[in-house]
Amino acid sequence: MGKVLLSLPAYSLEPLAQQLGWSREQVEAAFIFFLCVHDVGKFARAFQGLAPGLSPALVAADPRKSYHFRHDTLGWGLWRDYLAPALAQDTDGLFSEPADEFWEEWARASMGHHGRPPLDAHPANLQPLRIEPSFCAEDIAAARSYTRQVMSHWFPRDLPAPNRKQAKILRHHSWRLAGLSVLADWLGSSQRDFAYETRPGIDLLEYWQSAQAKAEKAVARAGLAHASVRPHESPFALFDYLREPTPLQALASELPLAASPQLFLLEDVTGAGKTEAALILAYRLMQAGLAHGLYLGLPTMATANQMYQRLATVYRAMYAVDARPSLILAHGARQLVDEFRQGIVRDDNPGGDEDYAVNEPSAGSQCMAWLADNAKKALLAQVGVGTLDQALLGVLPTRHQSLRLLGLAGKVLIADEVHAYDPYMKTLLKGLLHAHARQGGSAILLSATLPGRMREELSLAFQGGLRAPAESRETSPSMQYPLVTHVHQQVTHLPCETRDSVCRRVQVRWQDNEAAVLDLIRTEAARGRCVCWIRNTVDDARRAYGALETAPEIQGLTLFHSRYAMGDRLDIEDGVLRRFGKLSSAVQRAGQVLVATQVVEQSLDLDFDVLVTDLAPMDLLIQRAGRLHRHVRDAQGNPSESPGREAPCLWVLAPPAEASPAEDWYAALLPGASVVYGDVACLWLTRMALHEAGEIVSPGDGEEIGGVRQLVEAVYGEAARAIPDALQRASQKHLGEAMAEISHGNFNLLKFDRGYASDSSDAWHDGTRIPTRLGDETRTLYLAMAQADQLLPWGQAEAFPWEYAAVRVYAAQVSGLAPEWSARFDSALRALRTRYRLLDDEEVLVVPLILNEQGRNMAMLRDGKGRILTAWYDPISGLFLEKGQDAR
Repeated sequence: MGKVLLSLPAYSLEPLAQQLGWSREQVEAAFIFFLCVHDVGKFARAFQGLAPGLSPALVAADPRKSYHFRHDTLGWGLWRDYLAPALAQDTDGLFSEPADEFWEEWARASMGHHGRPPLDAHPANLQPLRIEPSFCAEDIAAARSYTRQVMSHWFPRDLPAPNRKQAKILRHHSWRLAGLSVLADWLGSSQRDFAYETRPGIDLLEYWQSAQAKAEKAVARAGLAHASVRPHESPFALFDYLREPTPLQALASELPLAASPQLFLLEDVTGAGKTEAALILAYRLMQAGLAHGLYLGLPTMATANQMYQRLATVYRAMYAVDARPSLILAHGARQLVDEFRQGIVRDDNPGGDEDYAVNEPSAGSQCMAWLADNAKKALLAQVGVGTLDQALLGVLPTRHQSLRLLGLAGKVLIADEVHAYDPYMKTLLKGLLHAHARQGGSAILLSATLPGRMREELSLAFQGGLRAPAESRETSPSMQYPLVTHVHQQVTHLPCETRDSVCRRVQVRWQDNEAAVLDLIRTEAARGRCVCWIRNTVDDARRAYGALETAPEIQGLTLFHSRYAMGDRLDIEDGVLRRFGKLSSAVQRAGQVLVATQVVEQSLDLDFDVLVTDLAPMDLLIQRAGRLHRHVRDAQGNPSESPGREAPCLWVLAPPAEASPAEDWYAALLPGASVVYGDVACLWLTRMALHEAGEIVSPGDGEEIGGVRQLVEAVYGEAARAIPDALQRASQKHLGEAMAEISHGNFNLLKFDRGYASDSSDAWHDGTRIPTRLGDETRTLYLAMAQADQLLPWGQAEAFPWEYAAVRVYAAQVSGLAPEWSARFDSALRALRTRYRLLDDEEVLVVPLILNEQGRNMAMLRDGKGRILTAWYDPISGLFLEKGQDAR
């Protein structure tokens, strides 16, 4: 399997061969040898004893031998203590010091084939790892004999003894070797392609020959075969709807490319065609032989769904007519997207191994899980779309991290809305850019509101991965806007225009109390306008919805936030798109009101006549303003070629603009939102900058007052005004939290310079779950209706019923069921876990709902501090958590 994979351009070891000064054939032979010994840990009698009662022709179990370490770690210990010393004697110094350090990198990479490096020491006491309690003497002798045999067949000939410089080179490439080992083991463990061999005494060379043809079929069946890029095609041919390119798209089609890995940062207003410009650049990089595919990382699952649907009409045009490139969606709810399900070419695998032992799934089991979990496989597809989290996992100590990194290698990484991430995720993104550049990958980052300081940090991270000289690195961020920044060994700033249709001025007006906002909404709805109020918290959205529920002026009222079961959320989303989407008519829109949270900020193409928002950080307000008069309509609200609506106006609920505000300046008006947006200094700077500007000018001319660049830098830039004394304490607290997040991110990032080894992170083997996001860590609840003695999924969808019954909450809010509820539904919950694999996980929480005497759906839960919660649910209001026990 490894030999077939190495024949594919995406998995070539040519760069390693060039740096080592070896031929590619020698490097490939070395890798094949180590793949042949990757499972020598299974020679351990303790491992063989996991399946007692096998044929007497095999080794007999020995109850004295203990299986305390997985077979990958046992194999590594066997190599280090017995196999390498034996080979050192056999090869006259080839495996002796200092060459042993070089070969250890190979061994760790191949033996860590179950998704993480093997242990070097006992995790409990850090004592040296001893394998003798798991092996009999004859096991070790058999492993030595086998290793010598495969070495005689596949180890490269006439190699000079490697030196420490070559060991350092190999350490850098060990992550790629580890990913290839995981992939080869995964594909090679399918019993469909490689049935267990039962003939005694089969010759290794005979088996090798028969396995090659099987491996080629397995690789093709997995969708990993090479897909040639379509050459000499205009990048505009990708889009059948693109009649006239925007200035940004035109620049992307003609700017000179570097001959090495490169980063592009595209900054332009919403609607300027940044996505198409990024795809044009990616296609040009592929045509130039600098990439063979791409992965688009989005901030949310909803944005990923939208992007998947857009790419489905484009990606095939990037490849040769006879190629079969894969397009895969990667996030936790991808199976609920109809277009994705319908695009899957099924090739069912009836065969699979049983698991070896608790917490040690067999490779066959992982194979089947991977086919069901495309979040991991997506990075191997020629074209993948998903959340950025899937790529960030490649630089964290998580299972199969090396495979994710391998999947990104040679691809263009495109990340959208990069301004939207918190300090922790930004730190991880910088680590990803560094690692991606180091393995030869290019990247494209998109944003409408990227602060200059962040642009500089991202550029420096990428150039650090390139080992660019210090004097060539970004030092003076440009204030021009729109802007393309091209980063390789040098940094070039390329200003550009934007298209006329997205140039506009949005007046900003203010309200300082909720009652006035409610009056405004009722008045505008009575005029036949459609209105949206974006609230900063779910609770505030619910209250506003309740206050408007009986208003006679409103023709239709919708509540939309994040705490719905997935089926209900998708139904609400469909209705919102019908009433407020690009193609909505005046009849559909008239008098309609949407009360929503941040769920409408990014992912949905919505267009409102009137927009109200709670005060939020500047970049988010600019993003929200993009939902106001997003498309051209006539005075009645019908789609039109010429505008007929009144000039756009953004209403903001905010405290007054005060030079010397009180400490509770923001919290007094929006107490819940002050928890969501804790940086009150940022909010005050936003309020003051917009108060002075009076409008948002898109795009604005450089430092023009009210221009996008000026507004963003007025809040996040070096020249932002001084923070008032009363807000200093909160500001310093937030700054400390941000620095802690950065420190946390740097601590969690893998230490790639140490190679694929257990000391590249303290979290590899201690059971720690490393998140891609802090603070807003969530857990999934599966809502179930209690009927008689069974639990049925909420909504009872025909396909994926439990996925449609899922709702996400903050992890700190819910830790489990209340003791009373656990006892009451224990047998029904156990029956569910037996029946549904999705629910058979200790992290999964099924929430049984009952109808109380008032006809409301409720359940009893525990929060993170063990306190009892009452959970209420209905498809209009969503999930509501209330402290204490209420009457049932």
